Amino acid sequence: MSSAEEQKEEDECKLEFNIFGEFLDDIEHENVGILNPNKAATKKDIDSLLKLIGGFQHWPLLNEDCKIEVVKYLDYPSRCKLERCSRADYEAVKKTPVEVYNVEMIDNETHHYSLSMEPFDNVVVRVQFHHDFNSGKRFELIFSQLGDDTEVRWTQYVPRKRPESRNLILKSCNYYEEAVKFGEKWMKKGNYEMRHLTIEMKNYPFEISQIKFLPRCKSIRVAADDVEMFRWWFQRIPDQLVDLQLLTNFDNRHTWTIPTEFLNAPQIMLTPEFYFWCRAGFTDEQFLNLKANKISFDCVNVTEDGINKYIKNWVSGKGVENFRSALLWSYRNYDESAITRGLELRPWDNNFEEEAAGFCGDFERVCGRGTCYQIYSKIDPYESLTLSLSDDCVAIYGTGKRTEWNGKTYSNYSIP
Repeated sequence: MSSAEEQKEEDECKLEFNIFGEFLDDIEHENVGILNPNKAATKKDIDSLLKLIGGFQHWPLLNEDCKIEVVKYLDYPSRCKLERCSRADYEAVKKTPVEVYNVEMIDNETHHYSLSMEPFDNVVVRVQFHHDFNSGKRFELIFSQLGDDTEVRWTQYVPRKRPESRNLILKSCNYYEEAVKFGEKWMKKGNYEMRHLTIEMKNYPFEISQIKFLPRCKSIRVAADDVEMFRWWFQRIPDQLVDLQLLTNFDNRHTWTIPTEFLNAPQIMLTPEFYFWCRAGFTDEQFLNLKANKISFDCVNVTEDGINKYIKNWVSGKGVENFRSALLWSYRNYDESAITRGLELRPWDNNFEEEAAGFCGDFERVCGRGTCYQIYSKIDPYESLTLSLSDDCVAIYGTGKRTEWNGKTYSNYSIP
């Protein structure tokens, strides 16, 4: 083995064991079992397991399938220790997926004040093991360049002490690529089955990526300045998502547009919820065929006629199921009369505000207040939309809901 290969292997060992030795010991002071994503084994589970395998004194005699069933109950520090016991144990641990819920890789975050008061080039890798962020079952590493080397930093939390910055140096490597390798390594440890993914990196190094497909990914957030990066990620996720967020560099938000042809992707047309922090070239036809019940994008091509038809579809019972909101951001001077043509409108006058009992004030605080109308369903007159027209947005909200109480039926208004 060459000295370069030896150095690479040594660096990988540092990331795998030094960080998850010191690092895990540190964070477990604050949250015991932070990296034990599986449900803790009960005494009944352990007794049943011992009966099945005849006690741990027979561990070396177990076949690999039995060992994998045991490893599933181990937290990550215990797995790291076990895999160093023997080659067979290493293989059993390696083949047992870790339940990884969410992976984030974000470049050039600016709020790492515990590490530096000055901005610095960096990539943050966050790995979360539980669906509840507040469970504490997560960790965060910050990769940055230090000359020819990569510095990996994290914050050590110890009770009743001030947080301290800890670090580790990886020799002769690029921080950007090392961060991606590390993030993808955790995807692999979870058998590429995480549910959520966030990638906000200007130049994701596709040429070194090991990702083929993310079969269980249901929520993805991607930042890019060109459509090919979006396309690359869409080729690696299922057609049917739960939530989709696309964004671009802040400086490009008002100039760069997601092309119309790309918007036909099933991940966009079929998702029940999406938010785009950029311009999107939806045509009227595409807009009307969306399945999402909650959408937001910077509008380029959707016309007054398209918006009018979208509302009429809902009024006649042909709109998307469980509609919540559609926010079309634009500084265009829309023709209000064309948007509202053929619709029965109820202005937000004093009578409506009195009937809605505080709803209008809540709406203004949360959603802003333009020219507002209530538009009622022809299928159920107790159901209604709010159309809000302002200088920068045409906003449609499903706010009126049928409510029955004490033998009476009425409309209850609330922000979706």
